[in-house]
Amino acid sequence: MLATPILLVSLALTVSPPGTAGFPSPDPGPGPRPEGPEFEYEKLELVLDLGGLDELEGGPTQRGWVRGLWDAEFDGVELEIVFGVLERAKFEFDGPYDVVDTVAFNRGNRAREKGGSYSFDDSKALIGEFGYVPYGWFASHDRYEGTLVAGHDLVIAGMTKTQGYVLEITATPALSDEQMAAFEKWAATCVRYSGETWDPRWTEEERKKRWADDAPDAVADDKHLIIPTKYYVVFTDIGKGTAKAFGKKLDENYEKIRSVFPFEDVPGERLLPIFYFTNREHYLDWWVKNLGGSRESAERSGGVASGDVYSTYHQSVNAPVHIHEQTHQIFRNRLRLSGGGSWFQEGVAEYMSSKPGELGEIKRLAQKGRLTPMKEFFVVPSLLMSSSTEERKEGGSQSGLAYTYSAAICEFAKHSEFGGEKFLAWVHAMGKVARNDLPAIEREMARVYGVTVDEFEEEFTKYWSKRKKVRNWHEPADDGKGKKKKRRR
Repeated sequence: MLATPILLVSLALTVSPPGTAGFPSPDPGPGPRPEGPEFEYEKLELVLDLGGLDELEGGPTQRGWVRGLWDAEFDGVELEIVFGVLERAKFEFDGPYDVVDTVAFNRGNRAREKGGSYSFDDSKALIGEFGYVPYGWFASHDRYEGTLVAGHDLVIAGMTKTQGYVLEITATPALSDEQMAAFEKWAATCVRYSGETWDPRWTEEERKKRWADDAPDAVADDKHLIIPTKYYVVFTDIGKGTAKAFGKKLDENYEKIRSVFPFEDVPGERLLPIFYFTNREHYLDWWVKNLGGSRESAERSGGVASGDVYSTYHQSVNAPVHIHEQTHQIFRNRLRLSGGGSWFQEGVAEYMSSKPGELGEIKRLAQKGRLTPMKEFFVVPSLLMSSSTEERKEGGSQSGLAYTYSAAICEFAKHSEFGGEKFLAWVHAMGKVARNDLPAIEREMARVYGVTVDEFEEEFTKYWSKRKKVRNWHEPADDGKGKKKKRRR
């Protein structure tokens, strides 16, 4: 029986990500020409190469945003394959991972309607000829029947200059570890793209356009600089010397963050954009123009990371706000760990921007049992917006006790005997679950540590009630084998 677009059509019936009105039906032009196991999509400048699959049946179609349906086998495992296309501008895709993230978001909505949750168990870059962005993305999800893994949901995504595309594959029964490794190798070669690719360091035209599009009106026509560094492109209306010193510090922070939360740079990844304004008013103007929030909301922050960008104003290069917000930016755009909730996202960022002595208040509160129960804390939508002006501390992230609490959780997970060896496993587990999804957080706590959230909290309280001087702050994390993770280039 030919594959049917169950996954894709059902996605269209769920709530779409903020700023979208549902999956569109872009028209990439005339239909493709089937040629054996290869299927050419001329307007997309793509060839799908399904060679290497057995018992292949099906072909191109055009149903809404679906562009192809196939049934096949891979090493005896049955596959249902759906190929779909999404308009890049409408969904604001910055890269292939965003396409995968959109799939996960919509599947998560369906799962939550039934009291469940959804996240991909594995997610990684694919190096190959995938599109305008010169790499693709692969993700997999274990599909259960009872307590047994009965199959896998697999996603292969890429991006052309104007479209995001995705192959959604249902595999039954489950692939073995050896089969999954072989399938990933196949996935890296199943798409060939013949169009232009982006410049990872941004073209001059792209740099000028980003400034023109995003800079607030007050400075849009003013003299400005666009300065690339090793990892960033800095858009600024400040002096060259100051901007270069800031750029140097940004690169140092990038490496520092990577030493604690290891990741590899994917070949072809684009420099991350930074907006760095002369004064605070221009930063606030940028926030209102680009994020659509109120000026009152903007005034609660010293900087903000949103999407691919970090924006701030002239402060000391050592101001903690920079590494705090860079951590947010890197978690989304390099580690691809955007989940957990505000407690987790602010926790890892506040840990990077803090010193051990700044968290001391937590010891007193833990001893007196005056901290918010974790099951309540883990579902707070925004620590920043939930804190009152009086609670916030000056400088840095301008956070209150909630931020200190979140950093203390990160410290416990990294530096305690209970959590230390599994710190990176915990980081990746929390970062992959849907935000504020308490059942999913509980499940992952049990998988990583073998405890409930309440038991995790008990261990946290014991640690903080007796907390002593913390050594090796911001040192590379233990890999679970008594070795420190080395930075990876």
